[in-house]
Amino acid sequence: MTNFARISAVAAFFLSALPALASDDASDTLLQLIRDNGCQMTAVEAVEILPRYGLMPAQTRDIIRDWDKKKWLADHSIAGVKLSKDGCKG
Repeated sequence: MTNFARISAVAAFFLSALPALASDDASDTLLQLIRDNGCQMTAVEAVEILPRYGLMPAQTRDIIRDWDKKKWLADHSIAGVKLSKDGCKG
């Protein structure tokens, strides 16, 4: 798989698809998974971990946007996410 294809697949994971969990439940689940992963998660880790918990790309995209507004993110990009101190508190 080329780097472009890998990046595209990761972007698709974070940026598109059908919701599987209710929004609040999905946000809580995603937050706990990222906290349990050291308050950060790469896109590669997300592709492996999140589907096991019923989290779909469109959900994660919307959740990440909401967290960004709440200042829960220190960094987020196509490569992954890192929670801020506020986001990492739990």
